[in-house]
Amino acid sequence: MKARELDRTLELADELAELRSRLRRVRHLEAELDRESDIERRMPEIVESVVRRRAEIEGVARALEQQWVDQEPLVAIWQRAVDLAEQAAYAGADALPYREDADEARRRVEAARLETREHLDRLARERECLVDVALAAPIELPLAGAVRDDSRPEAARREALALVDYARMLEAAAVEAAGHAGAAIAGIRGEMADLGDEAMLESRIAALEQELPDDVELPGSAPPSAAMRLQRAGIAAHRPA
Repeated sequence: MKARELDRTLELADELAELRSRLRRVRHLEAELDRESDIERRMPEIVESVVRRRAEIEGVARALEQQWVDQEPLVAIWQRAVDLAEQAAYAGADALPYREDADEARRRVEAARLETREHLDRLARERECLVDVALAAPIELPLAGAVRDDSRPEAARREALALVDYARMLEAAAVEAAGHAGAAIAGIRGEMADLGDEAMLESRIAALEQELPDDVELPGSAPPSAAMRLQRAGIAAHRPA
């Protein structure tokens, strides 16, 4: 190959290598664009679902707070009856009436806490709904811990408040992810515009591949970088024996 022909071949080989690199980048950006667009599209629905679930949980928390207030006197009566029974037994008096009072007070507390357990079951269902939302999200989100099985209204209320905090965290993460996705989409589209249209890149690459040879015999005057430049374009290069 003459020196002038080699210069032209090297020029086209450099262009081919560059266009292939740009095409790979465009295809990578297309995948990123699909992912970010999916995030941006789905996050409003996730936020709406989380807000709806949070409102339900806040209602349970308010109900449990009222139960806590209502049950506190019953628990106090129960504790007082237990103390009196213990004092009577210690003093050698007949403790049976006090034990009966304690048993009756305990039954009233247990009956009241049946409703608390219903709220616990509801919290467990709401937690499952929130976890389902987190698992279905197009980004990785933390999962809420299980609702602890404690039928005291004050303990159940703490579980409800923890779920409210978790829902708020999910909501904030979803809003933030949507914002990041919107910014990423703008950046990706800008870079893709600079790189060029995929179809045009493919067309030019195909034309160069048709024009360039598969193998080049380098003349003695070829620069040291010629072989590397040709190989970058997928062209075999060798010097005459």
